[in-house]
Amino acid sequence: MPTLTWLVTGTASGFGEQFVHSIRARGDRVIATARQANERLKSLEDAGAAILDLDVRAPQSELDAKVKQALGIYGGIDVLVNNAAYIEAAIIEEL
Repeated sequence: MPTLTWLVTGTASGFGEQFVHSIRARGDRVIATARQANERLKSLEDAGAAILDLDVRAPQSELDAKVKQALGIYGGIDVLVNNAAYIEAAIIEEL
């Protein structure tokens, strides 16, 4: 099976973080992203993931620059997993 390169958003915790570990365990390369990546993704970097600071709410021009940066890490991306989320927590009447 060929080695794949994955880009996964929202990897600071939860499903995204566990998914990165699963990708690394199968021997694939992964670019893990989150806001404040240097602070929040150190454990994933230590596990062999490349990390990239990315806020999916950024302006399109900034996102385009991040895509170019990500493509330059391994020379391409085979799989994109958009796991980033925003949670609005409140009583339903307040939403």
